[in-house]
Amino acid sequence: MSQFLQSVAKHSSFGSIKVRASVRNPNYSSVLLSARARPFTNDTSIVSKPMDSSGRSSHNILFDTHFNNLRLAHTRAPIPYTSALDEASAPLNYDPAHHGHLGHKKVTIVGCGQVGMATAYALLNQASAGTIALIDAKRERLEGEAKDLEQGSAFHQHIRILASDEYSVSKDSHLVIVTAGAAQKPGESRLNLVERNVSIMQSIIPKVLSFSPNAAICVVANPCDILTAVASKIAGPTLPAGRIFGSGTCLDSSRLQSLISKILNLDTSAVQGYILGEHGDSSVPVWSSVRIGGLPFLKPGEEPGEIHERIHQEVVNSAYDVIERKGSTNWAIGLTNAFIAKAILYDTRNIMPLSTCVRGMYGIKEDVFLSVPCAVGAFGIHRAVQTWMSPSEQRKFVETAGTIWEIQKEIWNNV
Repeated sequence: MSQFLQSVAKHSSFGSIKVRASVRNPNYSSVLLSARARPFTNDTSIVSKPMDSSGRSSHNILFDTHFNNLRLAHTRAPIPYTSALDEASAPLNYDPAHHGHLGHKKVTIVGCGQVGMATAYALLNQASAGTIALIDAKRERLEGEAKDLEQGSAFHQHIRILASDEYSVSKDSHLVIVTAGAAQKPGESRLNLVERNVSIMQSIIPKVLSFSPNAAICVVANPCDILTAVASKIAGPTLPAGRIFGSGTCLDSSRLQSLISKILNLDTSAVQGYILGEHGDSSVPVWSSVRIGGLPFLKPGEEPGEIHERIHQEVVNSAYDVIERKGSTNWAIGLTNAFIAKAILYDTRNIMPLSTCVRGMYGIKEDVFLSVPCAVGAFGIHRAVQTWMSPSEQRKFVETAGTIWEIQKEIWNNV
């Protein structure tokens, strides 16, 4: 049992838990060790150096160069799938001058069922965009949803709400969130579900890109990882890697943080940690990444035990539990999508687990799409972080990649 869970068994509040400040995980963040090896504090002469032509001091240039070198050792640019390598797939060309003022930001939601409308409601309440465009084939219901949102306009900042069954309404979007997809029928195989949703993606992605060629595209429809791969293949090899990504395990990680915070009687913001890999049953809880107030959840050298497995199973089963009780999940994924949208519209460069191509990471050789921590900003994913995992966690991640690839490869060459 971890140090924190042992403490909780004896104490009723986090404030009474005694933690030795000297205890550190020796495997945690080699970036800190590298930073100590090349200190800057001894060189006082650089502080007084003049600005260069870009308006930055020499101190800042040296500082930036140093940490860029550190960054390159631990992160990488988004990975294009294999056939895109021959097409000179460009990196994200971010120019703040072209990103515009927040009031002019536009988000399009394709698919206005419960998840789509929960996303729209979260965006509306957070005032993350100036315009929200809704697209759905069921026009009558769509118009009703749009009117329902518009009638609350006295209680939120002015946000334009557009609705249509035509994709022209999405023109010049900064972000497109795709929630449309076929639901799994009783007894239907996962592969059959994927094949039906491939057809839906083939009708959506080209239309979205024709009206918003510079938009970031977030795939939320399930199975999320495989459909993200399919959407990327449909978009073609010339689209910069990172522009199309999946919501992935961002919600799974939120569920993990929420559950741990309830167990420890803490605010959720005190808990950090990732679930990576598949958004689904074979997801990988990276217990070595979990921190409580910045302190490791596991003791140095400790392997996850039965209680950790129970926590993970509770996270995996939580969606099924919600579906059994109310028929579907929508509010939590809606908030997740709004969180992702805010990172893109504000160019925050937040780190969050999203689904992207992981070929070359952890020894994976296939064009499989899974969730890893990503730096997210304007136009999509800017960096993918190859976070440290324990040997057992890495083994499970690679096994998950094999499981997903067995399904993905059946359709990959036919897209």
